[in-house]
Amino acid sequence: MTKFQIFASDAPYPELAVYSVSRRDVLALTDDYAGRESETTAIMQYAYQSYILKEKYPDLSYVLENIAKVEMLHHELLAEAIVASGGDPIIAGRHCFWSGSTVDYSQGVCAILKIDLAGELGAIANYKRTITALTNKSIIALIERIILDEEEHVRILEKLIEEYGCC
Repeated sequence: MTKFQIFASDAPYPELAVYSVSRRDVLALTDDYAGRESETTAIMQYAYQSYILKEKYPDLSYVLENIAKVEMLHHELLAEAIVASGGDPIIAGRHCFWSGSTVDYSQGVCAILKIDLAGELGAIANYKRTITALTNKSIIALIERIILDEEEHVRILEKLIEEYGCC
């Protein structure tokens, strides 16, 4: 077992309360849900990485697999917010359907960790932009809570980068 046992913030997720259908909120969430830089991409990228590293780096594989599981929860929560706001959670961003070509298929440990760190930092920035476009306070609270998990992923990845000498 690895020393990284916590893969998400211990803060509770807020209850989703959608007061009315909001196309604006649906559009604001779509790219975070299944755009190029989205929870869909994060899930698939972490899963791929955990598969290819499992034999040689089982502890690292375990960490990436569990981060993927947290990203899967985010995916589910965003889908619920999209549906509650009157949208359809198809696996697509605002401009095109999601594609496996959005996954980075790098295989070196240091490359993987640096790519993942950049992805988490990008996700946090994207979520902060999303918050400015949302109208529903409970969805804003949900995104703020998801950001806490992404910040935890940043801390984990920074420790791994140091541990594996990737500086």
